[in-house]
Parts: sequence; C-alpha cells; structure tokens
Amino acid sequence: MGPKDLHSFISMLENSGDLSRIKCQVDTNLELAAIVDRVCKNDEGGKALLFENVLGSNLRIAANLFGSRQRMAACFGVHDIETISEKIRHDLAETKESASAEILDKLTRLPEFAAVNVANAPWQELDLTAQGLDVIPALRSWPGDGGRYLTMGQVFTSHPVTGEINCGLYRVQLADRHRALLRCHPGSGGAGHIKAWHDMGEAMPVAIALGGPPALTCTASVSLPQNISEVNFVGYLMDSALAMSTSKTSQLSVPAEAEIVVEGRIFPGETMPEGPFGNHTGYYAPRSPAPVLRVESLSMKQNAIYPCTVVGPPPMENIHLARTSERFLLPLLQHDYPWVRDVHMPAESIFHRVALVHVADDCGSGLEEIQDALKSSMLLKGSKLIILLDQELDRLEQKKIYWQLINSLGQSEKVMGEVVDARTKSGVKVLQAEMILKMIDARWKEYGL
Repeated sequence: MGPKDLHSFISMLENSGDLSRIKCQVDTNLELAAIVDRVCKNDEGGKALLFENVLGSNLRIAANLFGSRQRMAACFGVHDIETISEKIRHDLAETKESASAEILDKLTRLPEFAAVNVANAPWQELDLTAQGLDVIPALRSWPGDGGRYLTMGQVFTSHPVTGEINCGLYRVQLADRHRALLRCHPGSGGAGHIKAWHDMGEAMPVAIALGGPPALTCTASVSLPQNISEVNFVGYLMDSALAMSTSKTSQLSVPAEAEIVVEGRIFPGETMPEGPFGNHTGYYAPRSPAPVLRVESLSMKQNAIYPCTVVGPPPMENIHLARTSERFLLPLLQHDYPWVRDVHMPAESIFHRVALVHVADDCGSGLEEIQDALKSSMLLKGSKLIILLDQELDRLEQKKIYWQLINSLGQSEKVMGEVVDARTKSGVKVLQAEMILKMIDARWKEYGL
C-alpha cells in the first residue's frame, strides 16, 4: 500500500534518507527553483526537498518528490515500478478477446476500485477564499516567466453530458488573487471538457487539488485511454479505493487528503495572455491566450504543505513521471501488438515521444502497418520520431543505435513519416571470418601488440 497523503509520503522519504530539509529562508522568486534545478541535475535525480522557511509564507514547500525511479515506485507501495507494469500486463493477458483499452475500462469499473466518498475532509479545515491565491507560495522559476505558476495541481473537470471525469496535470498561472489561467494541451481531456461546456454556452466547474495520494499525482500525468478514470485506475493499481470528497462549489470530487483545493469556473470566451513559461525544451513557451479560471473557493489543511515541480531542460523531476507513464502504457501497446518487445524513450526527448522500439523478429508486418499501429497507441501517439530496432534495448549502446539509425536514413524503404526502420536484418553483415579471429587470438602475443 502506498502513502495516502503528502505528509506520510514525506515521512517515508525521510525515514529512508531520501529527503533533505532546507531550514534557511528561501525566496519563491527564482531562488527556490534554482536550488531544485541544481538538485535534479545530480546523479539519480537528487533527494526530495522540503523548504521549511519560505519568504512571505507560512506554508512549507515540497519539491522533487518524484525525482527518482525509487520514489516513483514508493508512491504505489512497491520496490520497482515494473511490478505495476507486470500487474497490468498479467491482467490484460487474462482476457484475450478484447482490445487493451476495453479490458482496462472493465477492470477499473469494478466496484471495489470506485472512490469512497468522505465528508468533512481535512482540506476543508481552513477557508481562505478571501485571501485567495495570494496565500499559495507558487514559484516563478525562470527569469522570463510571465508570472507565478502552480505546476503540480491535479485539475479535475467533467464532461457536461456524459459526466466523464478527467484528472490532469496542467500548468496554472496565477493572474491575481481570484483569477488564474489554465493551460490544457490540445487533445487533452481537460481541453475537450472546456470545449464541450463552452459549446453549450455554460461555464465549466474546475477543482484543483494540491497534494493527496502521491499515486494519483503520478497518474494524472498519464495519457490514459478515453473514459478511464484516473481515480479508479489508481484504485485498481493499488487494489484499494481512493478516498474522495465533494468540492464546495460543484459536484466535482477531489482527494480527501489533499493539502490545498482551489475551485472555480471558466466562462465561455474569457481569456487572458498566459506565459511565457520556461519549458522542458530549454526555451520559453510563448505568451498566448488561455482560459481564465475565476476562483470561487480556496481551502486547505491546518498544516498544509504546498507541492510543486520545476520544469526546464532535462534531467528534471518530470522525466521520472514520464518514464512511469511509459511503463504503465507499454503493456497496453504490447497486448494489442504482441510484436512490440520493449519501448524506451531517451530522457532528452521523452516529452516529444521520441522512442526506440524493439520489434520481434517474427513481426510479419510492413513498415506502414507498424507505423499505423504505433502512432495510434496512447503511448506513442504524436511521436516526432520512432526508431525500430531488432535487438534488446538495454543491451544496445547509444553509439550503435545512432550508427544503425544514420545508415537507415538513406534508404527510402526504411523511412515512413516519422518512423525509421533501423533493424539490421536486411543485407549482408560485414563480419570477419571465424577462423581468422581464432588464428589472431592464438598469435596475438607474436604480433607484439
């Protein structure tokens, strides 16, 4: 069983020696982010950080909580994230007649994984609506950022007709005390819900939860198949239903153990310029219009801790979140296409979904069919580059992958769209005769080398 809230997660990390407490005063304007950035660049991602003396705020700030493979596993109460991947793979294999998304939908709808509603949740202890967003010590991470951002808020929305719930990690710029700007990527569940509400001419309710079960924060970053609830998915993964509570201003539910909950509505046609925002590309996402969230309620625990992440050039904490998403979605891809042996996204390109794909020798599919299959999957849709290989990825050196890739680019039959077939089966390999190799082995000292 993984930790149920942020406080127990921090205690777990401290007990394992994986947390550093920063007791001196730190400014949320650039200074704190610069510290986090330097720690993230350490080997293995550095330790989780708890800032206990934040300039101008009574709240403590937790950062780099998910900045290692070990901490990601700890969120789900396992020693290795592959344990979760194997669970998904096993359960999909038990039902062979359906597509992976259909099986997962059935599994996550089982009654034992449905959320348990809790009244009088801890996050309701303090009502700070009058002070508004000023009470949150949100970071301004980079000199060119357009303002302060919430970067680890679980944004809950619903579809106005189907009632389908979406929980996603979207960036939120704080405009003033009672207005924020919500940036949902096109094609995301949140963006789809905004459009559906506004097409009906109605304001969309939004609830943003900060903290709660770390497993849900992790899962909010996963691109799950449509109609699958992130909340139920976590219940399924951990074999234990999550405790949720109804928000104050709408029917949306948020984690009962959340630290801070921001609620409001987005009205049709109301936008403001959002950004610039220092991004994982190493460049700023430009300033552009984004929907305005009018804040109607802000509540928090008595001893709330504000969780955040810093986005920037890799390696950063979000690499480990993305890597976990990769391992969760791989079993779905493999169930639908058994010829996929493994997928690896290099850290520097993981958010562009540049992927190395180990394809089985007996794949039996042409390049066009392979491309269509991979680019229609939840894991690899929108990929900028997919490289097909016929060897185990963990045994291939990066320089050999590059050599195979560059030698494939000049052959038109090996390139289709963003997919490059760098498998080595075609042609005659340049290899020395075995008898010659044995002979020079025997005579090596004779050569005087």
